[in-house]
Amino acid sequence: MSTLLFHPSSLPVSDKLHALLNNHFQQQLTQSESIAQSTYLTFNFRDSSYSSEAGGFHPVEIAMTQISSGLWNVEYITDFAYVGNVYPELARCLDFDFRDQAFFTEFGGWSPIKGNYSAVEMFELWQDNFLNYIDMEAFDSISITP
Repeated sequence: MSTLLFHPSSLPVSDKLHALLNNHFQQQLTQSESIAQSTYLTFNFRDSSYSSEAGGFHPVEIAMTQISSGLWNVEYITDFAYVGNVYPELARCLDFDFRDQAFFTEFGGWSPIKGNYSAVEMFELWQDNFLNYIDMEAFDSISITP
């Protein structure tokens, strides 16, 4: 298994995002046999300078699982942000749960993905921004865990 092949998603995951995940998978593959054997992968994108005081680029987590056909499903994509004034903590800011067909926004709560134009619009906005941040090399730590 040297290339991740993706099952179609309920939200328009771009070829560019698929290629990004594939490229990082390829890079990590030579360093970890457990990644090569795993049927569940979690990608973490971090900006080590991000803090509640200075801001920066939100941490992002993308989880995928391999289905019986050998294709990969995106399980969820979560964007985290610091919330709170006196004691800020890292919390889910935006979440696309492909498995449960729901998405979460910090101020809107959970909503269904299916038949929801707002879900598609929010996902496309997030995806475009995220891929631009990748192009800007905003994340200095990108890891994969099985």
